[in-house]
Amino acid sequence: MIAALGLLLGAVKPQDPASAKDLEGLQGTWKLVSATQDGKALPDDKVKKTTIVFKHDTFRFPESAEYATSRSGTVKIDATKQPKHMDAISTKGEVMLGIYELNGDNYKVCFAPTGKPRPSEFVSNPGSGYILQVWERKKKE
Repeated sequence: MIAALGLLLGAVKPQDPASAKDLEGLQGTWKLVSATQDGKALPDDKVKKTTIVFKHDTFRFPESAEYATSRSGTVKIDATKQPKHMDAISTKGEVMLGIYELNGDNYKVCFAPTGKPRPSEFVSNPGSGYILQVWERKKKE
């Protein structure tokens, strides 16, 4: 599931300036800070092992992708919506609908399971199936 969230960050090239700016802002490597799925926090040891890389409109999980539906795929974003929309498309064509918020070197996303409606807020309540993730840009070493 964690990987699935990452997928949402990189699909079709945006047409509007706000989406293009956000897609540019997502470029690079991000590390997972926290994740909640279906109202339950994911284990810290799994969270710390999870990174995602965005290049253009694609994403990939170079390491652990235990909670992901796909290790790679594309994202499509629409920064003109409120909250902003992100769709993650796996290499098998599965689509997860989500929302995102990008703030410099931090972003958060909330995705619905494949086939479920897009979340309207950044929450992962028990029974929702939603996954909420908080990411931080990985500093160059």
